[in-house]
Amino acid sequence: MLYYYWSRKGIRPSIIQSMSAGERHLIRAFFEMELEERHKAAKTGNVFVTMSAL
Repeated sequence: MLYYYWSRKGIRPSIIQSMSAGERHLIRAFFEMELEERHKAAKTGNVFVTMSAL
């Protein structure tokens, strides 16, 4: 996860490590959500991931 945020988002691992446990937990949840979205897009052949409107 740290490598992902460094290579794709430009966030240094030291910044993530210095966050509180709650913030790191949230970052991890976002990371897993993004992986699921990418997996679904690859499975269906969609090039662009879309979000549903409220």
